[in-house]
Amino acid sequence: MGNSLNIVILSSDRYPDGGASANRHLAYSKGLCELGNSVTFILLGQQKDNKPAFEIDGIKFIGTFKKNPFSELFKNHGSLISVPSIPEGRIQLKKLIKKGKVDLVIVLDTHLWMLLPFLNLCKRHGTKVLHERTEYPQVALKRGLAGRFHYYLYRRFFLSRINGLFVISNALKRFFDEQVENKIPVQIINMMVDPSRFSISDGKSEVGFRYIAYCGSMDIAKDGVDILIRAFGKALRMIRQPNDLRLLLIGSIPDNHLMKKYQQIIKESQCEDRVVFTGSVSRESIPQLLQGAEALALARPESKQAEGGFPTKLGEYLATGKPVVITNTGEISVFLQDGINAFIVNPGNVDSFVDKLILLFDDYPKAKEIGQKGKELVYNEFNYYTQAKRLNDFIGSILNTKR
Repeated sequence: MGNSLNIVILSSDRYPDGGASANRHLAYSKGLCELGNSVTFILLGQQKDNKPAFEIDGIKFIGTFKKNPFSELFKNHGSLISVPSIPEGRIQLKKLIKKGKVDLVIVLDTHLWMLLPFLNLCKRHGTKVLHERTEYPQVALKRGLAGRFHYYLYRRFFLSRINGLFVISNALKRFFDEQVENKIPVQIINMMVDPSRFSISDGKSEVGFRYIAYCGSMDIAKDGVDILIRAFGKALRMIRQPNDLRLLLIGSIPDNHLMKKYQQIIKESQCEDRVVFTGSVSRESIPQLLQGAEALALARPESKQAEGGFPTKLGEYLATGKPVVITNTGEISVFLQDGINAFIVNPGNVDSFVDKLILLFDDYPKAKEIGQKGKELVYNEFNYYTQAKRLNDFIGSILNTKR
């Protein structure tokens, strides 16, 4: 695609500290900019300081969120909080369209009420629309009749009218190919990471002790933090020289009830004073914390979410060059090989995780070699620029299609 494009992305996520999804959006947007395109986000969700406009890595951001009575009422339901931003978001998008500064729009939200107003606007002005999905719909939507009805409306009035869809895994591609009956193209844009974020010269820990790190959601069902704690406690008693080794859990815990549950698991696992919770950490601090670890771990259990998704944090783990211990869920085994570029564990199995931790620390020089192989994989396959080129080519094919 020879000509530069004006690409607008609509999102209710937070930038730059929105977590894994925000990191993904920033990574491919940075790549699209480096390929000569202009990328502008119209932000529908509440941001950290609610600036009206800012830039990150050449990407422009326009804020539309205004505090309203719904903010506190629906503070645990981000999509509902963002609803009042839709009129202002439409105004901003319409301004850009009228100025001739929109060649294509990418919509990132999953709820119909966040998507349909912008799709209708784009259709009226002949602007093509892409959509991204990184999870099965049933993961993002409410369960039961309400969720099924929402998805029916989403499929009938949204999926059938967009120009293309990009997803994160083969499983999601198969699912959505069937849902759209092959009437629109579905492209895989895999997990990605910007390796430059992890180009830290010494990689030494500023924490003051040796540690295994986990970073992400503290939700038990999603990432199996409970399994990780139990495995760590058991491994401590079996590793030949554990010394001051600790488990560093990076991320905020949503409520006191969950914290009490973890404290009980820590006590049962006999690793009190060995597990450290950091709380919420800025995006800028994450690379140093991961780079300073002896090893990085993810004990994600089997679930519908794990089956269809692909953990963005895995790319960040691998980019450090440190040994990675991860459960074999979803499509992990398509890219990673046990003992070659990662330590692969049976999901939901504490003892399997323990065995890999012992293997890792009892021959750490070998584990470091495996970590370096994982880093090579990131630079070759999961590099943000490689994935951005695929997305760029996909956008070009959409714009050259009459539909």
